[in-house]
Amino acid sequence: MNDIYLLNCTVSGIKNLSEEIRLDFYKKVVNKSFNPEKYKVKAIYGENGSGKTAIITAISIAKNIFMNTGYLSQTETQMFLSEIINKKTQRFSFKAEFLYKENEEQLRVFSYALEIKKNSFDKYVITLEELKEKNGNTNTNSYKCVFSIDNGDVAFINVNDDIRERINTRVMNLLSYDTFVTVLLERTNSKEVDLLKDILSQLIITCFFFISINIYLDQEDTHELYLFRQIKEKLDLNNKAGLMKLLDLREQQDKYYISKNIDRVLKKHFKEYEKKIERLYSFLKVFKTDLKQIKIEKKEDREYYNCELVLVYDGYSVNREFESTGIKKLIRLFECLSAAGDGDIVFIDEMDSNINAVYLCKIIEYFMYYGKGQLCFTTHNTEPMDILKDNKNSIEFLSTDNHLVSWKIKGNASPDNYYRNGYIEDIPFNIDSTDFIGIF
Repeated sequence: MNDIYLLNCTVSGIKNLSEEIRLDFYKKVVNKSFNPEKYKVKAIYGENGSGKTAIITAISIAKNIFMNTGYLSQTETQMFLSEIINKKTQRFSFKAEFLYKENEEQLRVFSYALEIKKNSFDKYVITLEELKEKNGNTNTNSYKCVFSIDNGDVAFINVNDDIRERINTRVMNLLSYDTFVTVLLERTNSKEVDLLKDILSQLIITCFFFISINIYLDQEDTHELYLFRQIKEKLDLNNKAGLMKLLDLREQQDKYYISKNIDRVLKKHFKEYEKKIERLYSFLKVFKTDLKQIKIEKKEDREYYNCELVLVYDGYSVNREFESTGIKKLIRLFECLSAAGDGDIVFIDEMDSNINAVYLCKIIEYFMYYGKGQLCFTTHNTEPMDILKDNKNSIEFLSTDNHLVSWKIKGNASPDNYYRNGYIEDIPFNIDSTDFIGIF
């Protein structure tokens, strides 16, 4: 597994999610015998309109707020949030507990919370941001606050009074639209590392947590993550061996940026990019048996190559730009699945879209047994239930009233049969074919 692991996640306030929805990815007690092998894959089921996509969207919004400086300041973001945030609550909240495995003996557990609401100027702003670290790994250990932000003001930072005052001055009036972590790291140069020495590792680990999250939503493009590069450029930590170890964990994030149809690749990492495209070819070949090759057409751009992919078939070739929607979706899906294979945390909405059920089950089975990361996906296809039914916290059912039901092993009972026959709480499926008479 990757050194960062998502233990649970709670979201509310997106689309129809007026109540909090909590997804558990591990048992409640975390100790030195931590073993996530039976918890790596989770499937979310539910009726149409129950809020499955809203959960993935909520996590995507939280990541964008955290990672992308100025995200909340953008007019299009404000318009998007005005449309997508629950009209009844007018509030979006996100909370996650995650684990960082520093070494075989030391596990560090964190809790990060974020909340946005509309201010008096009708703009969505950050009203709460909080990071805590658990004091030990038993069920009785409590959290110790690292920092707390309340309505744009620093309520608490776990540093001495002198450092607190200097930090307050640095972030003053900047925390309504950007997170404390982002602002502080961006405004700290290499000579000021000691200013943050008491909380720096916690801040960087939190950055790594969000960088580890990969999201697939049909309506969204992949966004470039600038923050990690800025941290590396601005914090010269060569004399800080422990912190350099943290930075090295995510060195791969700086290799290349893959956009919708053009890949921007650092020249020094081009060989690795070529290997990744070879893996992409092998992946697509499963679905497109007539695919012969994927060519890379590259153009120099200072220290980068701008790369376009050309898919070669027998007698003709197609630029990725003009490939079918299905193939382009598979290419994007490959990006997320590769991340899960490498140890990241991946959320995929409607994973069964454009994938044959047989292939879908084989992919899920692979990640259940061989994947290094975490894979959470929404689907309407019930066939994966048979694969996941014996795992822990691997099947969730979401009702239209925001009630989440986790599948518990019930002897020889099948979750597929329970679901289809309406035996899952608050998901009765009380629809008959005769209900459509007179409609069509």
